[in-house]
Amino acid sequence: MNQEKLKTFIRLLQKCQKQPSRTFDLGLVIKESKSQINEEEVFNQIKKIVPIEKVIYDQSLLDEDVIEKMIEAFKKGKWIFLEIKKDIRSPLLNQLKHLANHNILQLIDYQGKDIFGMKMSESSRVIVFAERNFIETKISYPHFYRLFGPTLSLK
Repeated sequence: MNQEKLKTFIRLLQKCQKQPSRTFDLGLVIKESKSQINEEEVFNQIKKIVPIEKVIYDQSLLDEDVIEKMIEAFKKGKWIFLEIKKDIRSPLLNQLKHLANHNILQLIDYQGKDIFGMKMSESSRVIVFAERNFIETKISYPHFYRLFGPTLSLK
């Protein structure tokens, strides 16, 4: 894996803010079909640069569980490495949209509140990891790529 490209990707996520909203972008790491690099290697390299927690979104996790893990990571000022292994359902998709546009998680009927809002910590970011073929064939949301700013393609 190209360490310089990874470091540049992380720096872009850390420093760049969209104007005029001054919000931070979500990052996307795409594993191309011929790449020999696995998600664990990417995660471990990122972990050397920033405090980050890994969440695997697959059949074993509900959207609400993923959102809860994001909330816990944001409370600690950590980044999230979200590996996508199933189509993104509405609850998580809506939260990713809120994060991409406003850097806020917004939930209804959560922790005894009608509306719960939590701003992403200034030290936190979200990196989504997925295989290109999976994105192209399994993700049903047609504007998936638009959720992200910096994108790192692993070839």
